[in-house]
Amino acid sequence: MKYSDETKFKRIVIVAYRLPFKLVKKKSGFQAIQNSGGLVSAILSLAEKKDKTSKIVWVGTGEEELGNKDTHPDFDLYPVTIPSAINDKYYGGFCNETIWPLFHYFPSRTVFEPSYFEAYNNANTLFFQKLKDIIEPGDFIWVHDYQLFLLPEMIRKAFPSAQIGFFLHIPFPSFELFRLLPTKWREQILSGMTGADTIGFHTNDYTQHFIKSVKRTLGYKVERNYIMIDDRLCKADTFPIGIDYDKFHNACVTKKTINCKNKLRSHIGNNKLVFSIDRLDYSKGFLYRLKAYERFLEKYPEWHYKVIFNMIVIPSRDNIYGYRKIKKEIEATVGRINGRYNNLSWIPITYQYKSIPFNELVAIYNMSDVGLITPVRDGMNLVAKEYIACQKEHYGMLILSEMAGAASELSEAIIISPTDADEIADSLNRALTMPEEEKEIKVQKMQNRLSRYNVFTWTKDFFNQVQEVKREQDSLQSKYMDATIMSQLKEEYKKTDRHLLMFDYDGTLTPIANTPEMAVLSETIRDALKKIISDKNNVVVIISGRNKEFLDKQFNGLNAILVAEHGYYIKYPDREWNTTVSIDLSWKSKVLPLMDDYVDKCSGSVIEEKQASLAWHYRNAEDEIISLRINDLRNSLSSILKSEDKLQIMEGDKVLEIKSMLYDKGTIAATLLRNGSYDFVLAAGDDRTDEDLFRALPENGITIKVGAKPTNARFNIRDQRQIAGILNLFVNE
Repeated sequence: MKYSDETKFKRIVIVAYRLPFKLVKKKSGFQAIQNSGGLVSAILSLAEKKDKTSKIVWVGTGEEELGNKDTHPDFDLYPVTIPSAINDKYYGGFCNETIWPLFHYFPSRTVFEPSYFEAYNNANTLFFQKLKDIIEPGDFIWVHDYQLFLLPEMIRKAFPSAQIGFFLHIPFPSFELFRLLPTKWREQILSGMTGADTIGFHTNDYTQHFIKSVKRTLGYKVERNYIMIDDRLCKADTFPIGIDYDKFHNACVTKKTINCKNKLRSHIGNNKLVFSIDRLDYSKGFLYRLKAYERFLEKYPEWHYKVIFNMIVIPSRDNIYGYRKIKKEIEATVGRINGRYNNLSWIPITYQYKSIPFNELVAIYNMSDVGLITPVRDGMNLVAKEYIACQKEHYGMLILSEMAGAASELSEAIIISPTDADEIADSLNRALTMPEEEKEIKVQKMQNRLSRYNVFTWTKDFFNQVQEVKREQDSLQSKYMDATIMSQLKEEYKKTDRHLLMFDYDGTLTPIANTPEMAVLSETIRDALKKIISDKNNVVVIISGRNKEFLDKQFNGLNAILVAEHGYYIKYPDREWNTTVSIDLSWKSKVLPLMDDYVDKCSGSVIEEKQASLAWHYRNAEDEIISLRINDLRNSLSSILKSEDKLQIMEGDKVLEIKSMLYDKGTIAATLLRNGSYDFVLAAGDDRTDEDLFRALPENGITIKVGAKPTNARFNIRDQRQIAGILNLFVNE
């Protein structure tokens, strides 16, 4: 495979539950046949590209004979053997009876059996045991789907520098559903997934559900979809899987497909054709769909003898009782509807329970007047995309469930609720009577979109993101302060005479606390500061967004320069507080009522009124509520601030603050530097507000950012606990 220059890998190692082929007995012996599924189709399409440059390795369950080198010319296959006693509880149990129903919003079907999760752990370990003997330097390891949640972390621990991606092909549920899993299970699932560099989902909703679960369960900080994990970053992002558009579009006019179309036309005659095709599963909404079609026949009798619904169900999990029951219910419902409406010349529903060969499938897509795709919940649904790709000689119309991931991309389709029989019935009539010109416009818009973001774009996009995250990680690693840098810093300090040391308060000298009043200075930090200040060559500045009363209380007895409210107030040792600028504060009376209103709307948030600013703290409010409200607040504040000169909205860690542009931490630092002569300057902070401070320092200044966020600082430290070690560098021995 060939991608952009940044996305070349020695090998691409695909890890999925199944290998892409299975052995089928023929007269001539066993033959390798392609397995069904969107991932298999996607990767096989990539393998068929002639300009590929990366070898593809595929690891998954399958017959040992598939490991022969001549099974497929484009793959090296490595079968994983899972004993049936484990696999029954792993795949049949945890995957199919726990994860699948819960992640598809069927909690009543979910089984919470401890032995299932134990088997899940064991099976993921078996995959890792196979992988550890295969992985080579330069490989990109791409782990797929819910059967292997734990695997990325296992690989990361054994191969810390490996490039790892994870992609989830099913929905990731809201946190309220995800939290139904026992605490240990959800912690291990999320830790396993975040072992990857890049974690992909089909829709932004799934991405945001995952991020919220990570924040609520593991407590990791997340910024711009980057998840901060100790000494590294990973990124969660949205990559809607595409199809090989040209393959489907061009197949409509091949000889094999034309033969299939001729056979199909002889069967349906002049009737309009409505089709659906799904794997047998309760998430597909079969009975709702059949009920809706029956309602269509009731409401629109003029379509009797003029339309045929071809309902194709692909066999799946026949060995599971619940699936056999669904199949019987489908067949009984089809029989009842046909018995009610059919006659010798017309059967309203043609039901097929079988897999469909490629050219026959393309023929059905191409000739169908309506594609009826109505899952109750679906990660993406590539059938909807394949159907649109196959509209060539004339244009059929797609009716698509709003609960399918594809709905966000195929907005020109008729989007419906999958459980609303009347809405679907009306949509069927609308699709069948829609003018050809209108269908053409809608379909062409969707086709243009699908042809641009196809399966190859999807893969390239994912690979580029992996490389981008890796660059961010490498940049961050090079900036982390290690023992060598700490030693050099101490030597530089010793060689110089006049030292200016500036420290932020919250998140730097103290850990971030749930409420501001809980963040108090520890005795360890206080003692270190006291010793540093006792050296007459040191000038220590505490430069904080806190109010002056709080700083007075916390630093009582320490002869440090105190800077409050991000630079509005300054206090030198043994002196009184003074303002640094003269500003009009009448704006507060206009803004405070508005911000108070948002405190009422966002339970857990509070207003901190300072002398020269107003801060809205929302650390203890629900993330989803804040995400809905904060843009409204920004917009409302912006309209007020247009009439006020030199006011700004400043955002920090879970805080939004209104203050004047005439001062910040950087302006105070610049003033201190002008008024003194220093040959060693250091500043440490953790928040966006500290970036002004970092920018104000001279080029040879030492700037330190607490945490893994991108920064203007020269160095990062992993967490606030390392600040004590940095302070001790400046304590005389």
